[in-house]
Amino acid sequence: MAGGLDKFIKFGNKEDIQDLLKEEQGRPSNPNEIFSPDDYLETPDVRPQRTESGKRLIVVIDDDYQALDIMKIYLARDYECMTFSDPKEAIFYLNTHLADIIFLDSYMTVVSPKRIMSIIRSYAEMKRTPIYFMVYEEEREVFEAKLPEGVEGLITRPIARGELQKILDREKLREYLTDEE
Repeated sequence: MAGGLDKFIKFGNKEDIQDLLKEEQGRPSNPNEIFSPDDYLETPDVRPQRTESGKRLIVVIDDDYQALDIMKIYLARDYECMTFSDPKEAIFYLNTHLADIIFLDSYMTVVSPKRIMSIIRSYAEMKRTPIYFMVYEEEREVFEAKLPEGVEGLITRPIARGELQKILDREKLREYLTDEE
């Protein structure tokens, strides 16, 4: 067998392999020249998609499991809510799902909130997705004095249902007004 490949072949027909090797001899050596747009290669569609339920999708990224549970309880009835304690999992999820609102812990240990936001903003479909920081009461003044670029607003922990509802109502109104224009 050509090139000593016979010692690597454990299954299959040796004649089939010989035919493949003959076909390869006529192909260019540069891998970029092997494929062309006419080769009908399928590339996966990784653009973010809307949820199948038709509900607005809210993503919550926080390493505090209690905060995640509270947000899920508050949001589950009217929204599709995905919670992530690991920001890397959230980023992978956002590769294929289009979030309407993102709530992000203001202090993450694995990946900084600034880095998470820059990744999210790199997706063209999510450049304008509202991101809210979840902060503790004692941190609120510091963040209000200089709200990080790209952060729509703040929500104080422990999360109060009324404060969350005000944010959701504001976002519904904003969406309504932008649809009118």
